Amino acid sequence: MEETTNKDQDSLLKSNNESEAIKRPHVITIICALYIFNVLGIILAPFNDKAWSIGFWYPPYLCFSGVIILICIYGFWEMKKWSIILYLSFIAVNQIVMHTMELWTTATLIIPGIILLVVLSQYRKMT
Repeated sequence: MEETTNKDQDSLLKSNNESEAIKRPHVITIICALYIFNVLGIILAPFNDKAWSIGFWYPPYLCFSGVIILICIYGFWEMKKWSIILYLSFIAVNQIVMHTMELWTTATLIIPGIILLVVLSQYRKMT
């Protein structure tokens, strides 16, 4: 009878370990790692004279953007659905700002679009 109890405990431990073993998809890990380098560029941009020539508001906006993107990256890394909603909202606002300031190019939409497609492909795995 004790042997049955040990088997039940072993199967319970095994099922707990299997649920903990569910890992983030490699594509999310790669996106997060690469996007960190983009954030470094955003953080360094306010030290560039070109950013200040756009307007006095632009360097602080870049810093704000960097913080929002870091929060999104953290959410992607932790596989949280709220990160997709935040990222989508940020991208929409950023597209409007870029278009209003006549700084919009297709590159401002392509990279965020790719990232959005990748994280949306993993939406069902997120909590």
